[in-house]
Amino acid sequence: MEKRILWDKEIRKCFIEFDQKHLEDFMELLDHIGDNHIENIICADTQEDAALWEWLYSKDQIELNDLKRELSRKIERAKCAAADLFDKMSELVGKLAAIKTLILLYDNENVFCISTKQEYYTGLRKYLIMEKKDSFCKDLPECFPNIYFSEDIDTTVNTLNRKFDEIRGDLVKHLTGIDDFQSTFLQLLRENASYQKLAECFTAGTGIECSPQAGRDKVQVLKETHFNKKTGQEETVICELHTKFKRFNIDRDNQDRIYFFPGKEGILDGKAIVKYIGGHL
Repeated sequence: MEKRILWDKEIRKCFIEFDQKHLEDFMELLDHIGDNHIENIICADTQEDAALWEWLYSKDQIELNDLKRELSRKIERAKCAAADLFDKMSELVGKLAAIKTLILLYDNENVFCISTKQEYYTGLRKYLIMEKKDSFCKDLPECFPNIYFSEDIDTTVNTLNRKFDEIRGDLVKHLTGIDDFQSTFLQLLRENASYQKLAECFTAGTGIECSPQAGRDKVQVLKETHFNKKTGQEETVICELHTKFKRFNIDRDNQDRIYFFPGKEGILDGKAIVKYIGGHL
């Protein structure tokens, strides 16, 4: 997924309203953008805004001095665009285009406005919901940082019973639930929780129905082998937990599912492993 980040022309007003925590979260987002070499562009008028620099250099909030200093560096390093070109790029925000565009701005009513890493991923997932099947499968890994997707996930998606355009929004919802719950999965596993317990906690926490695989004859196709850094050995895991996509007038055997492994410390940095997205196995 090709991405572009624009600094909103009114970003100064957000900075003034941010408390220290929100500004720290904003800086974390900027670090993520930089570390992943995502193009970020600021309008020349914004970069030259005297009021913005007056706020950046002001010392009336001592606790923000270091953050402001680093923020000023990032503003200076952002790619600068003339106002007419910047406005043209802004027209792509929220539209399915070759470049997915997000805006650096705090606006909790616009999913494409981002000021934290969580909002960044929410914006990407909104674009993901618009995509066709091939692009959707290819872009999954960068939209869900706590999930590893099996290499043949695009093949399994072809087994979905419901039409892809009809179910892709539900797919993103379920995958978001798994991604957000990842740290909780690892904590429960440290407490030696059973898969049944994991499923119950996931359902209670997300509202998404989940359970382990009932028929043991099917688990062979749900196995994956990965290197465990803690043990120094290859380890086989079973991706048998699954979420269920219920729909009226569809019987149990035709309900689509996401089969996954909840993660394990030492394997793929503890990420969940999604093995299969498709019809009931």
